[in-house]
Amino acid sequence: MVVSESPRFARAAVLVAAGAPLEARRVAVPELSAGELLVRVSACSLCGSDLHTAHGRRPHPLPTILGHEIVGRIAAIGPGEPPRCVQGRPLTVGQRITWSVCASCGTCDRCRRGLPQKCRRLIKYGHSPLESEHGLSGGLAEYVTVFPGTAVVPLPETLADAEAVPASCGIATAAAIVRTVRQQVTAAGSSHGLGECTVAVLGGGMLGLATATFLRAVGVSRLVLFEPQAERRQRAATLLEDAEVAPPPGVVDGAGNGAAGTNGAANGHGFAPDGYDVVIEASGAAGSVPLAVALAGTGGICVLAGSVSPQVGVALDPERVVRRQLVICGVHNYRPEDLVAAVAHLDSPAGRPLAALAGPVFSIDRVNEALALAAQPLALRVIVTP
Repeated sequence: MVVSESPRFARAAVLVAAGAPLEARRVAVPELSAGELLVRVSACSLCGSDLHTAHGRRPHPLPTILGHEIVGRIAAIGPGEPPRCVQGRPLTVGQRITWSVCASCGTCDRCRRGLPQKCRRLIKYGHSPLESEHGLSGGLAEYVTVFPGTAVVPLPETLADAEAVPASCGIATAAAIVRTVRQQVTAAGSSHGLGECTVAVLGGGMLGLATATFLRAVGVSRLVLFEPQAERRQRAATLLEDAEVAPPPGVVDGAGNGAAGTNGAANGHGFAPDGYDVVIEASGAAGSVPLAVALAGTGGICVLAGSVSPQVGVALDPERVVRRQLVICGVHNYRPEDLVAAVAHLDSPAGRPLAALAGPVFSIDRVNEALALAAQPLALRVIVTP
């Protein structure tokens, strides 16, 4: 075993009951097995799915250590050959890394089909029971064990911890969305590429904003982002510069504005009067799912990615799906190459503006304050440090 630090215990913030404050605990650090890493956490950001779990909006084994958007440095490596990063290089003690939200076996039918994020023996970081062999796997702790089958990506020194930490969920999922859309556009045999498509993104949170910046980076110019909250629209308009940002069709905001966009034509229909070539639902709001289908034009592609907690009673018009020959895709989590793309995007001019969206930073001793702030509509990625 290669070691720079060998702690016996780690401080952690533990969710004991849904809706209850997280509790400070000392958690035993397990001995590493072959292929495992022990990582000292530098930063962990609070994702929307962490909030769903903390507030009981989706089932989850308890007690648990939340947190799956994590940056840290390798403190120790298990016995035998050191694991390799996604790019194929051996990992070393002291490296600053981020890693995928899940570890996959690589051999089951789903992994072989290119769905490692849906592995039949999946381990999800920040989602395991504390009293299990994978208990020290959430980022709201001093240390995390990283297991074999995890996509690990070293971080460039040009990215600060706060800038890099959303990569392993929100930004990588955005990369998966855009990859999926490009595949569908190609599969449709269209005479034009994604850059020539009309695209609507629903939701001005981190996922929607990251997806929009990826789309602009690949050349999409006819893009509108729909967001019901005026403050979020203003932030999106600043981030996306000349892209159109508007309230969703039929939504009247608190300022009395109807469907007019903040940056131009009404609801983007100036360039998509018959519906959009691509519609991406990134908000998770129940009403956005039927809206996404309604906005898709004939032969359109509709990607649903925001709904990560159970929803009841979502209705859509199946006749519209049939008559318009729509393709509806779900995207949840991502492949290893998407995490590589996420880190590269954050370190590029197109992705750099996303760095300003992370924060503020709280110490783990103030984690419940961080959770309360993260639940506010304008918060995107509140960060917790050990």
